[in-house]
Amino acid sequence: MIDFHNHILPNVDDGPKTIEESISMLKYASIKGITEVVQTVHFQHPKMDSKNVDYKFLRNEVEKLERQLFKHNIKIKIHLTAEVFYLPNLTKLVNNKLTTLSNKFILVEFSSSIFPRNYEEEFYKIQNMNFTPIIAHPERYRFVQNDLSIINDWVSKDFIIQLDAGSLIGHFGKKVQDISWRIVDKYGFHLLGSDAHNNRKRNFCLPEAYNMIDKKYNSDIVLELKNNASLILKGDFPLLVKNKHNNSLYDIIKSKFRY
Repeated sequence: MIDFHNHILPNVDDGPKTIEESISMLKYASIKGITEVVQTVHFQHPKMDSKNVDYKFLRNEVEKLERQLFKHNIKIKIHLTAEVFYLPNLTKLVNNKLTTLSNKFILVEFSSSIFPRNYEEEFYKIQNMNFTPIIAHPERYRFVQNDLSIINDWVSKDFIIQLDAGSLIGHFGKKVQDISWRIVDKYGFHLLGSDAHNNRKRNFCLPEAYNMIDKKYNSDIVLELKNNASLILKGDFPLLVKNKHNNSLYDIIKSKFRY
């Protein structure tokens, strides 16, 4: 099982503070059945002022962590990339080994409260350079919550949609949870990631979200999502995954709390 989107390197962003916490998180992930993680260090986010995001430095940090994983017999493979905070400079970043994945994709996050102006032009430019934007956790953006049709527009333009597992299981509150399931039902998405940050409230939760999807849909959607993570690592475009049943999954969940 591949966990796409997480922060497990110690003291490089707002993830774990110590290597002991990193090991604790990855041990937990291993117990949950995760065999590979796509580590996505924050890049050019305001919270990253004074942080070192040099590729060689971060690659060395990965190797340090890998040695500790071997010592503790934790069998997880780490892929290094970044979660790029949107600025109108993406065309200048696609040659940075840190900011792209499989030499084809770039994971982009927006401000949670400010609508990104002119981002479509920048996305169009990088698409013409044969790079595809993966939009991180859109269910958490206020402008998406206010207008879910944005998701349909993004899908039609071949942007890849990545939801947070924690959103689906309620870690970010009921509003975000409801929005997440509505995206699955009406528009679909491509990837699921834990967005793990620590060994407390934001640890690896991918299996719990997969279990909920499997239980609610009674379909092969989980297998499709797992395969999509593999496709991304191979440099292939993932398939759009959505509710294939007549009954709305959002309505099914709502009915559980009706009485």
